[in-house]
Amino acid sequence: MRITIAAAGLALAAGAAAEAQEGRFELTSDNMIARDDPFSPDEAMLAGAGGLPFGLETGFDSNNWARWVQPLSGRQVLRFEQQVRARTYVDRDGLDSLLLTPRIQYWNTTRDNTIQFRLSAAYSHLTRDSATQWTRPEAEAQLRWRPRGDATLETVGRLRLNAYDFRGAALQGLSSTRVRAGIEQYVRAPDNAWEVRLAAFRETADADEEAFSFDETRLSAGLTWRAGARTTLGLNADYRDRDYKDAFSPALPVTRADQRLLAEAQVEHRLNDRASLFAAAGYLDNRSNIASRDYGGAVWRAGVRFRF
Repeated sequence: MRITIAAAGLALAAGAAAEAQEGRFELTSDNMIARDDPFSPDEAMLAGAGGLPFGLETGFDSNNWARWVQPLSGRQVLRFEQQVRARTYVDRDGLDSLLLTPRIQYWNTTRDNTIQFRLSAAYSHLTRDSATQWTRPEAEAQLRWRPRGDATLETVGRLRLNAYDFRGAALQGLSSTRVRAGIEQYVRAPDNAWEVRLAAFRETADADEEAFSFDETRLSAGLTWRAGARTTLGLNADYRDRDYKDAFSPALPVTRADQRLLAEAQVEHRLNDRASLFAAAGYLDNRSNIASRDYGGAVWRAGVRFRF
């Protein structure tokens, strides 16, 4: 929590010291029918607790971001955001969830546009079936390097600190502090006709119970390109290798190890300046040496995106 408060304080101090310019409001709303994993990789340890299933489910997902962008003096920018994400499932009311995340970001860029620094602080609260599952204060620092002064070549270094509090969950000992560091590489066409993204991250979690502490390596790659004036296509792959640090349970004294691969193809078609249709289909393979945590199958989503 101290990390989050410090980050927010730095951003607010920068804003107070600068002469504010005219700001703008932005809203993004993704609304879709999807078959996917009800539990994100970050909360995967919770799945299976309290009789909850561990697998893929079909439901409705509405992910909304309201944002106020406030330019300051020079190249400084403050961004105030509020995320509201609601997920409900066809056959499993106990999996329905609501995620609330307020966030503040501070950006500053050098005069030649080759280096940009970003600092953010956020606080997330997730409820499932009307009960708190976890809360998460988070702070992140980014350093972005554009050697050509434009977006055609960009390298991003990230350092993220957060603290999950799972005390409201059915399974105890999950609360953890986590550190994630990584690098992303973007290559883009001068006219934004295509983009290639490569990323590598390393994360360490220190949980209340050693059985839930882990080290994770994450590798991902993505390619997007314009297939017409209004249509964008994409291919994405994300791989995670997570090794836990102690036996899974007294009844099953095996050190858990998971490998998770998600590969999918995407399409988005812009209807007008404010709305677009999108769809994605792929396969999720979550392998584990714990039989109840080993699952996979086809995943998909289809919906509409609004921008204001």
